[in-house]
Amino acid sequence: MKINLILFFFLVSLANLQAQTDTQKRFQSDSRKYYVWSADFEKYELVETEYEHSVIDIREIGSKTNGYIIISMIDNGQTRLHHGSIYNFTKDSENEGSWSIQSKFMRAKLTYNPKDNTMTYLYDGDNKRYKRLMIFTVAPDELPNASLKTTIVKAD
Repeated sequence: MKINLILFFFLVSLANLQAQTDTQKRFQSDSRKYYVWSADFEKYELVETEYEHSVIDIREIGSKTNGYIIISMIDNGQTRLHHGSIYNFTKDSENEGSWSIQSKFMRAKLTYNPKDNTMTYLYDGDNKRYKRLMIFTVAPDELPNASLKTTIVKAD
């Protein structure tokens, strides 16, 4: 009886794993605007417009509230990496999706606006508000997940 019960739970959990879907979205950006919160003026002020490459990967595992986000940026010849685990997802009436992410040292929020093709990344927050934000002009990665074909040419 115990073996049948264990086998039943094993098959149910295996079927549950097969039912989950994993999605990964990659966005490329060649420009971003960097803003910092000004307590004096009570608004975000533009600090810099950067024309450097960025890659944003969103990996959802099983649901939109589970997975991770990685933002890789080139900044003045150096690579910067921001990453965290997704712990919440919301969608507003204008089809704008927002992922709340956290890591060991930070909490952040990433919002995709499909109309303007922008990603807004808010980070470095306290209990009141996020102190920094970046707005990326993005394009979805158009490369399919197929293997590349290679042609080998022999010289005679």
